[in-house]
Amino acid sequence: MTMQITARSEQNHSQAAVIKAKLNFELCNPIDLINRALRDAALAPSANDALDCCADALLHLAELARAEVRHD
Repeated sequence: MTMQITARSEQNHSQAAVIKAKLNFELCNPIDLINRALRDAALAPSANDALDCCADALLHLAELARAEVRHD
């Protein structure tokens, strides 16, 4: 289990949970993950929320790339 660190220190856990749910971390196809992150960022209520959506997607893509290198 990886520890989730929020992009902004003032972001509380409920906001992070909402963003994580929007990204649907069960997606394993990078294209689907990118499409969902861009859609959620475009519909986010603020610029900071949009950045959080994109940052979470990038972190997840990095985890996928790491798993492919390790052949998990």
